[in-house]
Amino acid sequence: MGSSGKPLSVSDNSGDGFWQDLSMLSSSVIASNCDILEQILIFLPVKTLLKLKLVSQQWFRLISDPIFIQNHFLPNYPSVPPIFLQKLSFVVNPEFEFIFLDKNLSGSSTVPFQTLTFVNDPAGIKIEQSCNGLLICSSFRMNGIGRTYYVYNPSTRRSKSISGSSQVVGDEFHSICNVSLAFNPLKSPHYEVVRIWGSDSNKYQTEIYSSKTGSWRAPGVIFCAPNDAFGRSGVYWNGCLHWISLRESSLYYDINQEMFKTLPMPPIPNGRDRRRIEYFGEYKGHMHLIEMYGPFSTSFDILHMETDYSGWNVKYRVNLEGLATAYPGMVRDIVDVSEYFYLLDFSILLVAENEEEKEEPLSPSLVIVVPDNKVISYNLREMSFKNIHTLSPGIHARYRWFDAYRHIETLAHV
Repeated sequence: MGSSGKPLSVSDNSGDGFWQDLSMLSSSVIASNCDILEQILIFLPVKTLLKLKLVSQQWFRLISDPIFIQNHFLPNYPSVPPIFLQKLSFVVNPEFEFIFLDKNLSGSSTVPFQTLTFVNDPAGIKIEQSCNGLLICSSFRMNGIGRTYYVYNPSTRRSKSISGSSQVVGDEFHSICNVSLAFNPLKSPHYEVVRIWGSDSNKYQTEIYSSKTGSWRAPGVIFCAPNDAFGRSGVYWNGCLHWISLRESSLYYDINQEMFKTLPMPPIPNGRDRRRIEYFGEYKGHMHLIEMYGPFSTSFDILHMETDYSGWNVKYRVNLEGLATAYPGMVRDIVDVSEYFYLLDFSILLVAENEEEKEEPLSPSLVIVVPDNKVISYNLREMSFKNIHTLSPGIHARYRWFDAYRHIETLAHV
């Protein structure tokens, strides 16, 4: 039908009127057909979709639907998600600096945020962990029990306070020693927060918050663990949260089974009393570990954990001699080097693998920070490197992998 209500025919195509009527007809058909509309909207960025929610109730319901949110996540997952670092750690509302690792994003993307202002917490806000687009944050200047915890989606700027308790944690567990987030948007629209309570005798108990129920539960199992196991939030991979102990057995928490299991680790070399962890993280379904021993070594292995937890295998072998030559500031000017002090000054922020990409897979790479605040992308296949970013003076070059948070757009509800 044309704009006048008459059927369209070939004779109607004199001038722009035909194309205007055809455009109006196409728009009307698309807007009323949920299947066609979804196939278009699913490729749009979150910021645009939030505006399109206001078009009509139909569009609002579609974009808010958990199935649409789940289907939207993967097509919009960048080849290499940007990461961000906290500029200063001792101010109430610190600023963050974003590093766009994908050259296709750097020119078109705006910085999602510079500070965390989603809540006016007088104690300030500290990021505990990032997990598939969501952040778990806490009150910065409070002790474990007095802290308020928040789950925040920086893409939608929605947050939720998850304070409170299941009220069944034993009296001997008087301190919160770890809070970690578990969220896989490809499997469920819901997330879980695992909170670990500790006692004076290295005994622990867990509490789990479910966004599905909006409440805490305590499995009730008391377990023993090394006292250094929960210094950082867990690494979420394979449906479990993982922690590494530097001196004793490492462990992981199977959320579905609600139980801790032993995480197999490479043996600590003879003559050493603890591990030297330079990287421990997850990327697109892979969990990686980098250990370094000896201050003069420019070579190291990147280990990859099998999904059945049968053990760590060498995935890549790295040699940074060429990088140290190109950036001589990496070599410390010292005479007496102890076994716990590296001769080379660098830090690893990310191990990125993209081998499963169906179209134009990117080479696996390391993201490394070297002196003078240079961020280097090191190609693990070609052993080449390039400078991709220069950090502002407020960023310290020795920030490490647990200081680098990943930003992934998601419509996920909190």
